[in-house]
Amino acid sequence: MTSIELYYCPRACSQVTMTALEMAGLAYDDRLINIFEGEQKSAEYRKVHRSGKVPALIVDGVPITENASILTMLDAMAPDAGILPGTDTPLEKAAQRSDLVWCSATLHPIVRQIRMPIRYTDGETDGIYANGTAQLKDALREVEERVSDGNWFYGDEPSIVDVYLHWLVTTAASAGFPIQEFPAIVEHSARVEEMPAFRRAMARQAEGVKNSGFQFPQ
Repeated sequence: MTSIELYYCPRACSQVTMTALEMAGLAYDDRLINIFEGEQKSAEYRKVHRSGKVPALIVDGVPITENASILTMLDAMAPDAGILPGTDTPLEKAAQRSDLVWCSATLHPIVRQIRMPIRYTDGETDGIYANGTAQLKDALREVEERVSDGNWFYGDEPSIVDVYLHWLVTTAASAGFPIQEFPAIVEHSARVEEMPAFRRAMARQAEGVKNSGFQFPQ
């Protein structure tokens, strides 16, 4: 039996990974890493994730990091779970991986400019915030079109890309991004929150917060 352990932090992008695990129906243990208190920077955790970030997944003793890689692997482990649309075409699989990397390597840093612009400078942050806002607005025009009329990112069925997009836009919105300018995305985010796997992941995170005494920063 495969041994799986997830290192996560509430409100971080690791909730996307936890949702994928719930979609896959795989048994896993979880360990809350309080990134707000700097636990991810400890020497012990650096042995799990060399960059000191979440998520990290330990599969049969082997650490796997970076969301795009983790999500691709979970899709391969549970190919019928709908983490990504089923296909036997290498070109379509490559396109799906491209979408995951787009979320993690392009949109994610843009959202970080909005949510935590101070990470990009030791001076003023207004320009960084404004630049991130402009970039995200440009990127979300494509998403708005794809999820209009009740569609998911890939059409009729939800996938982990929808969940990742939900995390990105809600995180940006929590920092003042005008998400109301994208009504189809607002409606799409509400539908993601009704996905059974998403609800199970949120409940599991809430239980972890309760059991650990974790406190969100004010």
